Amino acid sequence: MIFSERDVDVLRLLCWCQYIQPEDLNTISSQVERENLMQLGLIRRHRGSGALTLSNSGRQLLRDTLIPELPQLAQSYHSDAIQRRIRLSRMALTAYHGGINIFTTATECIAAPPALFLSAIARSRGVNPWGSTRVAAIANLGGILCAVHYVCPGIGKIALTDELTAFSNQTARFRNAQRAFIFAGESYTDILSELGQASKTETKLIFYGDAYRRLQLPVRLLSCDDTGAVQLQIMSVPDHRQQLTLAALKNQYQPPPKEIPAWDALFQGLPFVMAADMDLRRVDAAIRAAQDQGMKQIAIAALRGQAEAVFFPRYRDAGLARVFVLTNEAISEVTGSPPVPYIPPRTQFISPKGDVVDAPPFQTRGKTGRSR
Repeated sequence: MIFSERDVDVLRLLCWCQYIQPEDLNTISSQVERENLMQLGLIRRHRGSGALTLSNSGRQLLRDTLIPELPQLAQSYHSDAIQRRIRLSRMALTAYHGGINIFTTATECIAAPPALFLSAIARSRGVNPWGSTRVAAIANLGGILCAVHYVCPGIGKIALTDELTAFSNQTARFRNAQRAFIFAGESYTDILSELGQASKTETKLIFYGDAYRRLQLPVRLLSCDDTGAVQLQIMSVPDHRQQLTLAALKNQYQPPPKEIPAWDALFQGLPFVMAADMDLRRVDAAIRAAQDQGMKQIAIAALRGQAEAVFFPRYRDAGLARVFVLTNEAISEVTGSPPVPYIPPRTQFISPKGDVVDAPPFQTRGKTGRSR
């Protein structure tokens, strides 16, 4: 057996994420391919959660032959910690499918976008620079630094001041970069459900809904699915709003008033907003600006999954906007590739030394570690 690009990426993903449910890897590898890796003793199934995790032999293979620079992660065994890892693995997989380099080992490694650094890596090294903050990752997308949080119903409260301080301190080396937040979740509906929560009293700990309303930095929502992967492909392009607006409207484009930054164009007499990055607060600001001008509606363009989950029920059905679905041609014109999630090829993996790697030398490397 010669290792393919898919085999190696499954091993790398398990190394960086620790726990991934088998069904979440179906878009990357087949069950047969994963069973081969299990028979070789490179991955194993965790008995309690049913998730897949990397074995000691799998880590040794990565370190010795494929990728010398691996994250130094302390293995999590507590059930709550495992569930957090599984949730965050879905965010990491969405970024991976979005063509973002998630295999980084320090914040300085994200200097070349698009790239993402998982905070769990730094939390496992001696002094924890993130403290008790809930930031899951730092992403560099199109020159904009984003603090990524996983938001789901019942996720709990955060200390917003601590989050902002940690974000600023850990990205201080990127002096002139714009900054934003990404609230990721299993679906846009899940995220918005939690953002409806509000604290009844003024305390340091607040719900994500309070943070969403108080943050002065932009906030983008991200669904951890194929739609979210294409959204990240778009967001990784510098000045993506302007480029995608021009690609979508073509000769019907008219420049917006300079004094209304929430509008990206004028289209058939309506203010136009490119909303594929899911900055709903900006959409709401565009609607308020239109109403101040005596206009009842705006025009919104978004991905189909975004329109069906959010923009149709929230804006079109309420009479606030005409909602258009972006064409594949317009998206490809901006991103330079088809708007589909990245899937690794089945071609053989070539090591950094230019060699192919086959399985037999590693079958006798020793017993794999056991699940606790």
